[in-house]
Parts: sequence; C-alpha cells; structure tokens
Amino acid sequence: MKENMEILKQMDVFHDFSEVEIIQSINCLKGYTKHYKKREVIFNKEKTLPSIGIVLKGSIFVSNEDITGSTFIFTELSEGDIVGETALQFTQSGIDYDVTAATDCDILFIQKENIIQQGKVICGLRVRIIENLFSLLLKKNQELYTKLDIVSHKNLRNKIWHYLHLQSKKSDDKLFTIPFSREELANYLMVDRSALSRELSRMQEEELIVYSRNTFQLLKG
Repeated sequence: MKENMEILKQMDVFHDFSEVEIIQSINCLKGYTKHYKKREVIFNKEKTLPSIGIVLKGSIFVSNEDITGSTFIFTELSEGDIVGETALQFTQSGIDYDVTAATDCDILFIQKENIIQQGKVICGLRVRIIENLFSLLLKKNQELYTKLDIVSHKNLRNKIWHYLHLQSKKSDDKLFTIPFSREELANYLMVDRSALSRELSRMQEEELIVYSRNTFQLLKG
C-alpha cells in the first residue's frame, strides 16, 4: 500500500488522516487491492456486493443494459471515487448496474461487514472512516443530479454542449480530454451514435468546438 500512499492521502475517504492512520485503517478494515485490465468486469449486475471499492488508479464505467441490449453508461469514476456503495445497505440485495474497467485500474476493496458492523472491528479510526464515506456518498449524489441535468435536455446539441462545458470546467481549461470514446459518449448521453457524430461535426463546422477523437476545445461560451 506504500506505493499508493500519495494517492490515498488525497482521497476524501482518508481526509485528515496521517500516513500511519491510513495504513492502520486499511489493516483494521481488512482492505485489499485488486488489479483489473481494461474492459474487465469488476461488479456483475444482480450480484450481492460484499464490499465497496475505491479507485486507486485508472478509471471505471458504471453502466446498465436495457431489455433491448443497449448499454447506457451512468458515469465514469476515476482516482479517489467510490464504487459499490450499495454494499453498505443492511440487506443482501443485488445491484442493478455493471461496473467495468474503462482503463487498466487498481481498486482498493473494503469488506462491508468491517464498516457497518461495529462488533466486527475494534478500531478507533472506524468512526472517521464512516464520516468520510458519508461525505463521499453525498458527493456521488450530487454527481447523479449533474448527470440527470445533462440528459434531461431534449435537444441533442444542448446535451453535448452542457456536457462539454462541464468537462471544461472540471479540467479548468478550454482544451480537455474526455474519458469516453464516441460510442461510450453516445451511451452516456443516451443518444444515437450516428446522430452524435453528425452533431459534433456541425458544431465544429460552425466553429463552436474543435475536436480530435476524445480531445476537445471550446471556441465559444
């Protein structure tokens, strides 16, 4: 875990923790790290979750497949983000989404029972971990509202424009790279891929944006 210490210190779940406290917390909660290759499945739909995961390196996609077989990407998570938070519920129900590796990635897993069942863990840092996890869940809830705000636009251009503006703001630069391929972006925005490509071309012709693959630059706005 030493090699990931600089990443761990920046994570919300270990906010205000010293290096010693981070190591103690992970050992106390029996945390372990697992590596995944790009496109490898991390969590399966409808499977019971025994643990939550924290992305240490790389990025992952949270997605779902409808009855027609079409895939919709809910969100992309990167270093420091939490996944599988539904494991914290007290019932052993399955999840209704899939989690796959968007890139090669490392995930830190913490067993559910070591977080929510007090008798399982004797650790003075446990309460602080739970408080920080709660803050992370609130952050994820805000991200969900952001996604709903994007896809609620009926006009395709408005969806694209709103998403690109948010990515520009996130990177604090007019020139930025998004985590999605064209097909993945279409799935995320819940639109037809061909229609998305045509609209991006029109926006470039109208000198609103410049793009190459998944790198974009906003020229207006």
